[in-house]
Amino acid sequence: MRVISGKYKGRKLVAPENYDIRPTTDKVKESIFSTVQQHIDGGIVLDLFSGTGALGIEALSRGAEKVYFCDCNSKSLDLLVKNLSFCDKKEYELFKGDYADCIRLLASRGIKCDVILCDPPYASGLTVKAMERIEKSGLLAEGGVLISERLTEAGETDSPCFVCADTKKFGKISYDVFRNYSKCVLTGTFDPFTEGHAYLVRRAFERFDFVYVCILDNPDKKNSYSVEKREKLIRMSLAEYKKHIKIEYFGGMTVDYCRKRGIKYIIRGIRNEKDAVYEKEMSEYNKKHGDVETIFFDAVRADISSTEVKRRVKEGLDIEDMVHDDVISLLKTEE
Repeated sequence: MRVISGKYKGRKLVAPENYDIRPTTDKVKESIFSTVQQHIDGGIVLDLFSGTGALGIEALSRGAEKVYFCDCNSKSLDLLVKNLSFCDKKEYELFKGDYADCIRLLASRGIKCDVILCDPPYASGLTVKAMERIEKSGLLAEGGVLISERLTEAGETDSPCFVCADTKKFGKISYDVFRNYSKCVLTGTFDPFTEGHAYLVRRAFERFDFVYVCILDNPDKKNSYSVEKREKLIRMSLAEYKKHIKIEYFGGMTVDYCRKRGIKYIIRGIRNEKDAVYEKEMSEYNKKHGDVETIFFDAVRADISSTEVKRRVKEGLDIEDMVHDDVISLLKTEE
C-alpha cells in the first residue's frame, strides 16, 4: 500500500495483516480520484469508515484543505494513526466512534463536505443508512460527490437521497458516484417521446441539475411501442444530456416513484385548457399524498402529441417537426 500521487506520493502505508480490514486497491483508488479530483483540490473531505485511511490520505496528498477520518474498529484506528504519522495534524481530524455520531457532530459544526468517501464493510447495509443521515444533516455540499464502493454482483446502490450519476466496474469490485444534485422528474407513457417532451426536459434544466424521465404504466392506454423501444427513443432524443438524465420504467404511481428517488418536483406541460384541468387535479393529488410540487410549462406547440405522431406514422405523413431527427426511421419500423 502506498500513496499514489501528490505531495505524499510514494509514501508507504501500513497494511492490515488479515482481511478483517479491506483496503481499496490502487487501481480502484486511482479511478476514484480521477473522478473527484476537481472537488478534492482545496476541498473538504470526509473519509467515513476510514479503515487504513488510504483514501483520506490520498485526498490530503492531492490537495484537500481538510480531511475528516472516522472509524470505530480498534484495529483500523491503530493502522490509521500509524498511517497519518507523516501528515500535518492541521490537515486532518480523527473521530473514534460510530459513523452516525461523526455525521451528526460535523453537521452541528456547520461543515459542508465537497467529497464523502463512504466505504463500509460489504453487505453491511450501512451505505444507504449513512446516505440518509448525510442528506438529512445537510453534510454534503450542494453539487458535492459521494463515492461508495461495493461488490459488483450486489448491483447499484438504490438510494432515495442522491443521484447515482455513474458507476465504475473493476471485475468483482465496483463503485458508485453519487452527486448532490437538484433533481426533478418528467413523467408520462411517452408512446412515443416527442419534441414536446424534449422541450420540457430543456426547460427543466433551467432550474435543475438532473432530470429523471419516468415511463409510467397507464392501464387505460394501449401502447403502440414496447417499454424497451420507448426507452431507446428517449435515449436517442436526449443524447446530448445523457450524463444528466436517467430513464426508468415504473409500474406504480407517480408519488411512489418520487418517494423511491427522493424527488420533490414533477415537470408537466400544458397544451390546452383540457390539459390544465387534468394536470391541476393530478398536482393536487401528488401534493396531498406525496408532498411533491408540480411545475408547469406551456407546451412548445399545442399540436405536438404522441397521439398525433402515431396518427401521422400510420398514414405515412411527415413527422420531422414533431420528433427528434434520429428517431424518425425507428418510429416507422414495426415492433
